[in-house]
Amino acid sequence: MVLKNSKILSRLKTISLYSLSQILTVFSVLLLSFIIIKYHSTELWGQYAEILIWSNFFILFLGFGSQDFLLKSFSNSPSTINQDWSTNISTRSLLLIPSIIIIYFIPIFKGLEVLIFALIGIQFINQSFKVLILFNKDFKFSIWVEFVYNLIILFTCLSIINTLDIKSLLLIISSCQIIKLICYFFYYHKEFTSISYRVKFNIIKQSLPFFIPLAVGTIRVKVDAYYGTYFFNFSTLSKYQVFISFLALAQMGSSFFLNPFLKNFYRSKDSLILKLKKRLFWYGWPFALMITLGMYIVIEYIYELHFTNLQYFLAFIYIIPVLIHVLIVNEYYKKNMQSSIAIIASILAIFQIISGYYLIKLWGINGALILKTLGQWAIILTLWFWIKKKPIMINNG
Repeated sequence: MVLKNSKILSRLKTISLYSLSQILTVFSVLLLSFIIIKYHSTELWGQYAEILIWSNFFILFLGFGSQDFLLKSFSNSPSTINQDWSTNISTRSLLLIPSIIIIYFIPIFKGLEVLIFALIGIQFINQSFKVLILFNKDFKFSIWVEFVYNLIILFTCLSIINTLDIKSLLLIISSCQIIKLICYFFYYHKEFTSISYRVKFNIIKQSLPFFIPLAVGTIRVKVDAYYGTYFFNFSTLSKYQVFISFLALAQMGSSFFLNPFLKNFYRSKDSLILKLKKRLFWYGWPFALMITLGMYIVIEYIYELHFTNLQYFLAFIYIIPVLIHVLIVNEYYKKNMQSSIAIIASILAIFQIISGYYLIKLWGINGALILKTLGQWAIILTLWFWIKKKPIMINNG
């Protein structure tokens, strides 16, 4: 019994450290946004937010589902982890060529092309190390690297805040990404002394089933931000990016909160999971109220940015189901129904892309938050009712 409990505690500690490393990234972006908005201008943060949104889109493309693909590969063949990793990153580096060409012709990157190339290129390498961190459970190391990385950015920006512009901000971040890369290199370099870097084109094809669901899910969740870069001016985009960063923090925080519930999830009966889902749905209301009140205090009194009561109400409605969302997705994984998630998300993404254009064009931030909230509830309700219906369909078949 003692041994079993120690294993559970060890597993929960690992999950908690991973969740903490994810939350730290979003929290650091919020801290940087606060410094720039408070001591410089909302416009500068809006400029950077636009670049951040689209550079992350390119990082998604360059990753090409490699994390999930490699985790599966590592599990199947632990003896070739280092070679598999090096071959994967060598092959994916070919995707940098079309990315560079596209970046050159994107208007928002005009005059910043070299800095954007450098930033995305370094991030591409750094992101590739994430799968090693995840597989080896090197979360303490990752947290320290992220902490140092963000600390240097924050203090450097503060020290030159009066002369800070978009070029110097990108230069600071790129330089700190190099520092992060050096840390990763020295931590892992001994594992890569006897490997060869080679290209295998079939890796791209094999990664496609991992990339498509990830891409669809990301586009569905971030379609409001993509449209925001088109319809909003820098000041409005700056405000909106801060607002949705708090929503992202709530979403990640829900995973952290749910760790104790998930310890025996994959061995639980359907009746117990149903009770847990209902319980978490009601827990979502006080959780959403607490997060929304926290958002209101921080945004209105610390950032000194102003949003309407309707916008905070939409945030509250958006946050309510985040706890149950994590559980439903894990239930689909438990029943090996991942393909159902991809199909449902793809259909909803199409509706969100079409409706989002008109909602944001007509109603601005209100339209963006309506789109985000409806998308959140649509995916959760569809997944919930579909998984209830599925066993009936199977039995009738």
